Amino acid sequence: MQPEPRPHPDGPLSNDDVWPATAARPPLAVLLRDGFRWFTDRLNATAVEDGEPPISAAAAMVVSYLRPEGSRPAEIARAMGVSRQHIHTISRELTDAGILAVLPDPDSRRDRLLVPTPAGEQRRRRALVHLASLEEELAQRLDPGEFGQLRELLTRLWSLSAEDLPSRAEQR
Repeated sequence: MQPEPRPHPDGPLSNDDVWPATAARPPLAVLLRDGFRWFTDRLNATAVEDGEPPISAAAAMVVSYLRPEGSRPAEIARAMGVSRQHIHTISRELTDAGILAVLPDPDSRRDRLLVPTPAGEQRRRRALVHLASLEEELAQRLDPGEFGQLRELLTRLWSLSAEDLPSRAEQR
């Protein structure tokens, strides 16, 4: 069920308006993308300082979907809204970096499991510590309470039920 459209917070837009992409007011999607890049770039820089190989932003996304006991490529692809081929390409990058092992799935002869290596699990745990410090850095850039409000708003937006959010497959 589609939610009812709401008026834009800046007021009604006419057909002549170019909504609201300007250098001073980029689209929200661009701001969210830039935030994601800020986090992944900073995490990669910290990993390199710790003597680990850098990984792509796409690889970082795949790592965030890995379960400690292993994940099937098809499950990750479905969750991320990408092809299995894309996950296989990224899994090669993560295997080459020593972060991931590709093992036979004990429950299926056809499937493989993507399992974090001990080094990969260690990297994931360090990344969580670094993420906390990056969040603290962001919190210091805002007025008191704003960071909590930002987190609450994003949580509310992304905690919608699956029926409320269109899948990427529907968008293709």
